[in-house]
Amino acid sequence: MAYGAPPPGSGGYGPPGAYGPPGQYGAPPAGYAGGNFGGGGYGTPPGAIVQYSDKKRSTAFLFAYLLGYLGADRFYLGQVGLGVLKLLSCGGLGLWYLVDLVLHCLGEVKDNEGRPLLPPEPVFGTPSVNGNHVLLAGVLAGQFGADRFLLGQTGLGVVKLLTCGGLGIWQLVDLILAATGSLRDAQGNSLHWR
Repeated sequence: MAYGAPPPGSGGYGPPGAYGPPGQYGAPPAGYAGGNFGGGGYGTPPGAIVQYSDKKRSTAFLFAYLLGYLGADRFYLGQVGLGVLKLLSCGGLGLWYLVDLVLHCLGEVKDNEGRPLLPPEPVFGTPSVNGNHVLLAGVLAGQFGADRFLLGQTGLGVVKLLTCGGLGIWQLVDLILAATGSLRDAQGNSLHWR
C-alpha cells in the first residue's frame, strides 16, 4: 500500500490507513472544537460537528412544562433576563409558556451560549420514531392518547383516550418518560432525537 498525499480538499482526514502511516490521520476537520459529531438535525447538515450544551434537554423541558410560567426553564438555561420577564408576565399570560413548551418539544431551544441542549441518548434497538413528535403529541393531545398512537401502541392509546390520560396522571408520566428517553415504541426501540 502506497502512502501518498491526501486528495485535495480532504483536509488530511480520512479512513484509517488511507493516508499516511497507520494510526496517523492528519489534522481534524475544519471547525472541530472537541464537540460531538452528529448533525442531521434541523438546519444542521449531515456529518456536521455539533457541540452540545452541558444542560440536558429533558431537564429544561420538565422545567418548562411544570414551572414554565415562572420562567424556570429560562433560568436553568442561563437566560436570566428572559427568565425574569417570563416570571413577571406569568409566562406572557400563558402564550409565551405555550410557545416555549412547543419549542422545547421540537428541540429548538438553545442555552445562553447558543448551543443545542443535550438530547437523550438512544439505547435500545433501532430508533425510528421521532422523539420530538412524540413529545409534542404528548403535550398537545396526550390526554387523548395521541403519543401512544404515534408509538404504534394502539391498545394503550385507546385506554388512555377513554380515561382522559388517566385523569392527567398518565399524561404526566408519559411526558416524563418521553423527555428522559425512557419511552419505547411498539417494537421496544428507543425514540430517535434530532
